[in-house]
Amino acid sequence: MQYASAISHLTAREAEVLRLVALGRSAKEVAVELSIAPCTVERHIENVRLKTRPRNRAHMIAVVMRDGWLDGVLSYSAPVKTAVM
Repeated sequence: MQYASAISHLTAREAEVLRLVALGRSAKEVAVELSIAPCTVERHIENVRLKTRPRNRAHMIAVVMRDGWLDGVLSYSAPVKTAVM
């Protein structure tokens, strides 16, 4: 299955979890934001992986970003951390 055709088979929740993971959120952070269990987040990520067949999670995000599946949806909104000296 090609990546482009696989992405159209994602559920709305899988796409939302994928977007948050692409923004750098951990499974626990995604779970808190979406009010679901961390294991549910991991299950959604696994479902996306099975549908898109990347080599690993980093490859999954790279493919998603390269092919523009999340264009207009990704915006970095995490607070900037400053070092305390």
